[in-house]
Amino acid sequence: MTSALSVSAPGSSANLGAGFDVLGLAVDLRAEVGLGDAPQGAQTIDKHHPAAIAYERLGGSLQLWSRSQLPMGRGLGYSGATRAAGAMLALVERENSPSVATEAAAREEVFAVVAELEGHPDNAGASVYGGLIAASVDRVAQLPIEQDWVLLIWIPDSTTSTDKSRTQLDAVVRRVDAVANLAAITHFIAGISAGDESLVRAGVNDRLHQTQRLADVPGSANALKLMQESGAIAAWLSGSGPTVAGFYHRGETEAAEQLLAGGQIRIVDIDRHGVISF
Repeated sequence: MTSALSVSAPGSSANLGAGFDVLGLAVDLRAEVGLGDAPQGAQTIDKHHPAAIAYERLGGSLQLWSRSQLPMGRGLGYSGATRAAGAMLALVERENSPSVATEAAAREEVFAVVAELEGHPDNAGASVYGGLIAASVDRVAQLPIEQDWVLLIWIPDSTTSTDKSRTQLDAVVRRVDAVANLAAITHFIAGISAGDESLVRAGVNDRLHQTQRLADVPGSANALKLMQESGAIAAWLSGSGPTVAGFYHRGETEAAEQLLAGGQIRIVDIDRHGVISF
């Protein structure tokens, strides 16, 4: 059974505007990691791959393969998803049981490893648990999101380095900006809970990172503006970018799709399962 094991984890859109390094949303685009010979569409990976590093951290030692629906370096949580899949695969292999991936203790262990390797917990929490989460370094809160919204994701050809992007952010922030972000993230969570779209829209207004990052990617800034003007419930720079994502009512993305140019457009659901094993 061991040789046929594989684990997949969803990508994620992190920050969601004001929730810098805290909020993460799992997207229905997945990375899969498995044992043995690589199947069609997959590639054998070496020990330097993020999935292999996470897998070995939890005791794995076999040859791995990986395949992914997620682009690298675009702000959709590629590294977090592959690390979550690799780390969970080590636990599934150890117990020789795919059901381990649904156990709370296993998910807690995997989250801790992935958050450490990532250096921030938002992508890690979303890829492990699915849905909408708020995370700190040692805890994940799953936030109910019952709305039947879809995500419109605009993915340009350019890439962004999260580590490099972080070095360009202010090391110290003004109190007024921190307070504004605290208010916004509270509005966002309250809006999701109550189904109040105006609160959700207000809740993505950020004063800590998004403006600085958008200054380096004018195409993304324009895409964000177009999404805000074409029916988005709320839109934001996904992670460190350059991808832009937004909530839309199902079936109401056509206007945005006609306006947006210079990148690939994907309409996807929110992933509500997190890491799973086969």
